[in-house]
Amino acid sequence: MLENGEQIWTQIKEGDTKAFSLLYDAFGGAMFSLSMKILNDRWDAEEVVQDTLAAFWKKPDSYSPRKGKLTSWLLVLVRNRSIDRYRARKRRKDTADIEVTLETQPHDEAKDGVTAASQSDDRKLLREAFLELPEKQRVVVEYSFFKGMAHAEISAKLSISLGTVKSRIRLGLEKLRRCLPEAELH
Repeated sequence: MLENGEQIWTQIKEGDTKAFSLLYDAFGGAMFSLSMKILNDRWDAEEVVQDTLAAFWKKPDSYSPRKGKLTSWLLVLVRNRSIDRYRARKRRKDTADIEVTLETQPHDEAKDGVTAASQSDDRKLLREAFLELPEKQRVVVEYSFFKGMAHAEISAKLSISLGTVKSRIRLGLEKLRRCLPEAELH
């Protein structure tokens, strides 16, 4: 097995298809292990490794020996892609949970028709209240609760301070809380 990353890189740049197998044999195991540790899902980890290697194959000049060892560079790529996939999966799950909470009728939880109607009315009130929030508060609440973004991510995305993000979320949640019936607050 060839372990010289720079030599494999040179062969890939020259279009040597055998070099791709050498690349996978030399680094695929370490890349998969790292991705598995982050994602804890075999299929996602395999896909991240495959995507990373395919992207490298298409653009081998994205690496340069001046950037360090090929192994280290590939592992950083896999780590970043794995974290991105983990966050995307978390956002999809959080969004799905919120949609289920806001949109579904909890028939099995309802004790009677009156309770079910009351719960439906509460969800409607909450949706309407959310749309009535001032835009700056609505955006940060949406990013935080519906898209699963961390406060620091929101701060960077909107180019506002972390304290401003937290204040807007707090104010938005207080306004939403006031729109719910008193019984829901306890």
